[in-house]
Amino acid sequence: MGILKVQSVKKVYQSRRGAKVEALSDISFTVNKGEYIAIMGESGSGKSTLLNILASLDEVTAGEVLLEGMSYKEIPNEKLAAFRREHLGFVFQDFNLLDQFTLKDNIFLPLVMANLRVKEMNAKIKHLGVALEIEHILDKYPYEVSGGQQQRAAVARALITSPSLILADEPTGALDSRSAQELLDLFAAFHQAGQTIIMVTHSVYAASKASRVLFIKDGKINNEIQKTNMNQDITQQVFDMQSAAVAKRRTSL
Repeated sequence: MGILKVQSVKKVYQSRRGAKVEALSDISFTVNKGEYIAIMGESGSGKSTLLNILASLDEVTAGEVLLEGMSYKEIPNEKLAAFRREHLGFVFQDFNLLDQFTLKDNIFLPLVMANLRVKEMNAKIKHLGVALEIEHILDKYPYEVSGGQQQRAAVARALITSPSLILADEPTGALDSRSAQELLDLFAAFHQAGQTIIMVTHSVYAASKASRVLFIKDGKINNEIQKTNMNQDITQQVFDMQSAAVAKRRTSL
C-alpha cells in the first residue's frame, strides 16, 4: 500500500539575475507503508531538494506529493507546522538538539507543541527511552553525552509522535563507526516494527541497509536497487552503482 506518492515532481529555482536552475526534473516514485528507502546522489544531484519537498519545507514547481492520500498542495500554510508535527519525524546529521534543554525536554518538544498532558508524554518517553537505551541519561544535557547518545535522543524525538514517515538527512554523517552502526541497527529494528523511513545518505554502507536504494543524478532518478529480502547484502551493488556514477561524471568534465 502506497503511503507516499511523488508524482512528476519538478523544482525550478530562479537566481537573482533571473537565470532558472532546474533542481528536480520529473521525479516519480511510490513508498509503501513500512518501507525503508535510501536516496543517494552526488552533491548537487537534487537529493536535498527532494528531501525538503518531502518534508513540506519547499514547494514543487510542478507535480504533486501525497502522504496517506493528502496532497501537500491542499494544506494551508498556517497548518503546515501542525502537519509536519503530526505526520513527519525528522533525524538530522547535526542532531538539532537545544543545549539549554535536557534530552527529555528535547524529546518532549513536539508533544509540548501539540499540547499533550505531562502524563501522556511520560508514558511515551518511557517506552522509547528503554528501546533506545537512553532512559538512564534523559535528565542530562546534550553537551554531557556522546554524539551517538545525542543522535538516539534525536531519533526518540522523531518517533515520539508516532509519525507516518521518518525523514533522515545524513543521520550517520557526524557519528563514529560504532555509533553509526548502532543507529543503523535501530533503524532496522524500527523498520521491522513497521516504521516507514526515507534516508538521504552519502554512505554506501548505510544505504545498503535499506530495503530499496534510489539513485538521483541531475535531478532525476536514474537507477534503483531493490532487495528481494532484508537479509540480502547489496553493499557491493550500491558501491558499484555509486562508483560508476562518479566515474561517468569525471569523464564528462
